[in-house]
Amino acid sequence: MRSLWWQKAAAVVVAVGFAACSGKLLSITVQDSSEVLIEKGTPLEVLVRDLGFGDFTDLDISSREAITNQGVEPGDISDVYFEELTLSVTEPTGGDLSFLKSLEFYVAADGLPTILVASRYNFPEGVSSVEMILEDVDIVDYVVADSMDITTEVTGSRPDADTRVLGSFALKVGATVQGACNQAKGNKE
Repeated sequence: MRSLWWQKAAAVVVAVGFAACSGKLLSITVQDSSEVLIEKGTPLEVLVRDLGFGDFTDLDISSREAITNQGVEPGDISDVYFEELTLSVTEPTGGDLSFLKSLEFYVAADGLPTILVASRYNFPEGVSSVEMILEDVDIVDYVVADSMDITTEVTGSRPDADTRVLGSFALKVGATVQGACNQAKGNKE
């Protein structure tokens, strides 16, 4: 009786392992942030076209620790969607984003069209953190490209005081577990 139970348990483990290594998906969240200083200006000064979130430029998502720790290689990534994109004023204390009229985030990569991934057209007074409205677009081709740029287009006026804005995002990366299985096989050899 015990032998039969053990055989069934072993069969389940083998079936789960086989299913896992045959292309089932796993989901990984990749997070990043970048801070930009928007210098104060007169009420007539128009805000520049790109906010310049420097750390978002030339992203290589496929080499991020959250991805490589799972044994996932660029060929294993099946889809990538923005899960969150937030802007928060970090300085001055009590600052808000009401100096903005519109803000759009785009992704670009060599050989691919630039596409809109998030936007916002309402920045209320007194609100220091806003969630961008996300587009439902799969950016996997951009993520697996040699590099991906995230740029902005903005309208508004310069703020009354120097303002630091933190942009943070989370990407939901779908991947096959084939890379993880290959990594496990390599460790056994």
